[in-house]
Amino acid sequence: MVRIEQALIGLLRRATDPRGNATLDAKSGIRLERAASVLLSRIDELGPTRLSDVAAAAGVDISTASRPVARLVDHGYVMRDTDPADGRASLLRCTPLGLDVLARLRAVRHEWLREILEGFDPDERESFAELFDRFVARVLSSAEIARTSG
Repeated sequence: MVRIEQALIGLLRRATDPRGNATLDAKSGIRLERAASVLLSRIDELGPTRLSDVAAAAGVDISTASRPVARLVDHGYVMRDTDPADGRASLLRCTPLGLDVLARLRAVRHEWLREILEGFDPDERESFAELFDRFVARVLSSAEIARTSG
């Protein structure tokens, strides 16, 4: 357990290190704060959706998501449309420019992953992917159970 814990701590430190996001920005040519990048991805995944749903999917309050989403709209990455079910509300969706930004960010992340996994043979990559998928699913399930019961 100690090895897994230490590996996770190292991974989480790397994932939350602002220098990692700066490297992604430099390689992709896109300057986008981490929160905005996460929210843009959630908007893409959810399709036309309300801000409350985007915030919930990102695990943040609406008040926390509101400013970064407004900046995404200002940059032309996201568009607000009137919700046909409720004219008082709006739905968020990615614009073609926003989809291009996501594609460029994903391409840089995939390039990084290819470099990291270069020493793994195909069977090892497949095994790692299966085990990691199972691990992440359990972590997310555990977090969801804690969130809804607490």
